[in-house]
Amino acid sequence: MEIRQLAPLGVCQTNCYLVISESNNAVLIDAPEGTDEILAGLGDAKLRKILLTHGHFDHIASVAELAEKTGAEVFVHKNDVKKLSDDYLNLSRVFGLPGIKPYPSPTSFDDGDEIVQDELVFRVLLTPGHTSGSVCFIVGDTIFSGDTLFKGSRGRTDLVDASESAMMKSLALLRDFTGEYEDYDILSGHGSSTTLSYEKKTNPYLR
Repeated sequence: MEIRQLAPLGVCQTNCYLVISESNNAVLIDAPEGTDEILAGLGDAKLRKILLTHGHFDHIASVAELAEKTGAEVFVHKNDVKKLSDDYLNLSRVFGLPGIKPYPSPTSFDDGDEIVQDELVFRVLLTPGHTSGSVCFIVGDTIFSGDTLFKGSRGRTDLVDASESAMMKSLALLRDFTGEYEDYDILSGHGSSTTLSYEKKTNPYLR
């Protein structure tokens, strides 16, 4: 498994990641504005799937165009499906930005589901709070935490479809998370990478 982190993209400087299988097939985690940059980051890999941590505009802006150009299948939690075609729910209208090209027919998933590409198995961990459909994706010893957990911080809960109480429960879930690996890399939707053990020790929201 190879993970490529692209330079932060779009007005919100959103992170996105390409996870490459041994067969050179790619899974994209989030799709911020920057179709050309994402396609360039692929190199000779083939984009097969786009996994969305949630449905805010800064994480979905390139979805429709990427799917059209590559044929990639788009996945999002069932609670955030409408955000891919509703500019109020995805916040682009709320922030006075141009609307997002709609993608009304993604494949939906739920907590505990697994999305498979070759040898790569992405396990869905539902972590609502930032949105009702916010998730983390776990593959190997890496957690893609979207806008739930950041290095030293956490996602906002003062937006449409957010919940402070749900966020606190999700952060407690991550604080108590154990898996087959001693530690996990945390790759988030914004900011620097970190590790789960470091956040448990230092992040005030996990203590």
